[in-house]
Amino acid sequence: MMLFRRAVPDDLDAIHHLAEHSGIGITTLPKDKELLNSRILWANDSFLKPITVPENEYYLFVLEDPATKNLVGTSAIEAATGYHTPFYSYKLSRRTRMCHSLNIRSDYEVLNLVNDYQGKSEICTLFLQPEQRRHSNGLLLSRARFLFIAHYPTRFSETIFAEMRGISDQWGNSPFWDHVGQHFFHMSFAKADCLTLATNKQFIADLMPRHPLYVKLLDSQAQAVIGKPHQSTVPAMNILLREGFRYANYVDIFDAGPTIEAPTSAIQTINTSRIMTIKSLSDQVSSKKFLLANTQLDFRATISEVIFNEVDSSCIISKGTAKLLNIECGQCLRIAPLHLAQTSFINEV
Repeated sequence: MMLFRRAVPDDLDAIHHLAEHSGIGITTLPKDKELLNSRILWANDSFLKPITVPENEYYLFVLEDPATKNLVGTSAIEAATGYHTPFYSYKLSRRTRMCHSLNIRSDYEVLNLVNDYQGKSEICTLFLQPEQRRHSNGLLLSRARFLFIAHYPTRFSETIFAEMRGISDQWGNSPFWDHVGQHFFHMSFAKADCLTLATNKQFIADLMPRHPLYVKLLDSQAQAVIGKPHQSTVPAMNILLREGFRYANYVDIFDAGPTIEAPTSAIQTINTSRIMTIKSLSDQVSSKKFLLANTQLDFRATISEVIFNEVDSSCIISKGTAKLLNIECGQCLRIAPLHLAQTSFINEV
């Protein structure tokens, strides 16, 4: 079993190691250790904070191998984007012009700089070591966040979105940046990406063109990557699409990666999750595997077997699972199907 838990300050070195191997384009996972430490402390304060409405909170999680204590992945949720600094996106819109006298119709697309996701909750900071992309580790790292949202809905907005990493090569060169952003910012893609997190983003407002960008006028290489995810991001995006997320014609302003969104109430893991009371602990449980999470702000989740009775909302888990999640008999679990096609629980007790 792998352990999904909230990050703590002692995780700094391990998370920094993950950041150094994450490549370019995961803006919220900086390689600067001081900046990364500030985000861990920000998350630590957010977990302890009493919340009635989402404001400036950030919840950082890690995936740990309990056998070795090594951290193999990280993911996060930002409760309300753009709380202190503006959050920019490009909105891809279609326009039509017609000349009836010449019987000519022209359809074209434009990119407009917008703040439409300001204040909405973002799932972000997702990175899993390549050698660990197996045994449903990616599912746990991505979807366990929705169990946390399900149990603490007042901490998040009514819409959840995710910016997917856009197309770039192994050296971090982005076709969209090279043919668009570079002309206005006069710096590398990596530098601009770093400044997005390290500054108040005023440089974006100062340097970005105020008028729409006509897609047809862009280089063909830049046009080809608009709304396309990085190859390494496709599995993570597919997980979210199965959850009910959809592309709504918004893209990242630097690499043009797609932004996908879903109403919080429509996310499958949230909808299919159930609260159950632990009836007893067993040395070993033989059953189907589910996503399991405790119901504490010291959040922990894993994938494990569980036997449950839907009639009285009780369940049986193994002693090892209980120890991993730091829970006891009589306490509650939030349970969701491991596979979304499995939309209902089966009475197994």
